[in-house]
Amino acid sequence: MCKRLKEAFPEIDIVGEEDAQSLRQAENREVLNKISQFLPDWSLDQILDSIDLGTGEPGALFWTLDPIDGTKGFLRKDQYAIALALLKDGQPVLGVLGCPNLPFNGQADRGTLMYAIKGEGAFTLPLGGGEAKQVHVSDNDPEDVVRFLESVEAGHANHSLQGRLMAHFGDRAKAVRFDSQVKYAVLARAEADVYLRLPNSEKPDYREKIWDHAAGALIVQEAGGTVTDMFGKPLEFNHGKKLMANRGLVVTNGKLHQKIIELLNRG
Repeated sequence: MCKRLKEAFPEIDIVGEEDAQSLRQAENREVLNKISQFLPDWSLDQILDSIDLGTGEPGALFWTLDPIDGTKGFLRKDQYAIALALLKDGQPVLGVLGCPNLPFNGQADRGTLMYAIKGEGAFTLPLGGGEAKQVHVSDNDPEDVVRFLESVEAGHANHSLQGRLMAHFGDRAKAVRFDSQVKYAVLARAEADVYLRLPNSEKPDYREKIWDHAAGALIVQEAGGTVTDMFGKPLEFNHGKKLMANRGLVVTNGKLHQKIIELLNRG
């Protein structure tokens, strides 16, 4: 992916989660050789150098790429996403999510591709290609059933706080569990209503990484939803590789957003 992006847009840096440092070590040569089986026309140096194209730094215009968002889901052959976003002046202007194991229109044998262009809406199509159709978030409000997305992996999230918040809605609160930025895709196509990433008190200095949210955030916003931090502040992607100016994330269909923010900040 880095090689293709650099060939098409040589002037735009790529800020990725991965580099080739570990693959360059002699003890990992067997892993590198396995990778080369999928790229028979590439030398080992070409593979390593292409991976390292993703070690750029954030600037006025750059790509951010996560080649496998949700590694544990990937290893379980469950949900994961390939996430790519183009950021300009600190905000995503293009977002793409490839979700190989997320069924398209209920068809388990067809993965889902979702993308958004700032100001032009969010769209979905089968991963293998086909007609793109616009997607919209749900119309559910605080008096309806509220479907909360939960991570399969606990990670850095605060599941206890989310549980207490869900309890406010009683029997109307339903849990929907997915790994990775697939959660953004599910919410954007109206199959869930709220996605939270709440700070864990055991990791007070943790900040979310830009490649984990840039593509998904734009897709939800262009589908009509709202994305802020837990205090209602818009996400700022212009502070390096992490969302240093934000704490936690609140992603909703918009109609539920103010209620969720109020509940989180009651103290």
